[in-house]
Amino acid sequence: MSEENGTAEQELQEAMWLWMQRLVLALALLGAGYFAAWYQAKDYTDIKVGLGEANDTIVDLKNERETLSTRIARELRDKEVCRKELRALKSK
Repeated sequence: MSEENGTAEQELQEAMWLWMQRLVLALALLGAGYFAAWYQAKDYTDIKVGLGEANDTIVDLKNERETLSTRIARELRDKEVCRKELRALKSK
């Protein structure tokens, strides 16, 4: 009977050891996952700052394009007015 208790006790210890190993492994993997996420999140904040600057640059370039488009339209209108005046002067 003591041998049965010994083997039962030994089986219990082996089962506990097995589950303890699984628990430690699961905690290690979870910790590694959190560390990887934290490490990548640090890079994302840097990217967000760069993205904000890029968006500001895009807005500035769009405003400059709109300004230049307005200037071109005004120059074309003035050119057409000058052509009309030149035709009127040539026809006299």
